Amino acid sequence: MAFGTATVLTNVGKGIVAKRLIGATPAQITPNFQAIGTGATGATRTAVAGDTALSTEVETRVNTNAFTTVTTTQTNDTAQCIQTTTCTADRSVDEAGLFDASSAGNMFISATFSVVSLKLAGPDGLQLTWKYQST
Repeated sequence: MAFGTATVLTNVGKGIVAKRLIGATPAQITPNFQAIGTGATGATRTAVAGDTALSTEVETRVNTNAFTTVTTTQTNDTAQCIQTTTCTADRSVDEAGLFDASSAGNMFISATFSVVSLKLAGPDGLQLTWKYQST
């Protein structure tokens, strides 16, 4: 498969949604830990529902913001989380994911995109807006 830009709810992410809806025991942690990575372009990898990890995760996961609801089609039909990862070294990132833990954990949403160059001298950061709309 050729490299492509995509954002998908993972198969595990569907389980996360279900667990959050029923109040599973143990409680399902909110999947708002953003990770960024490299390697998708070189591996000609496009985000797919079967993803469970990034090719190469390069920064510590951040979860500084919680989900809120926004309106896409119907009032409050979309969960949105905006996270910013600041780089600790010069990076050329091409993938990101939302997870339910600060390390390891389950991937909720997987995304691949054209390479974004981040410079430590800035320091640069990558702000992503994650949206999940139940359709």
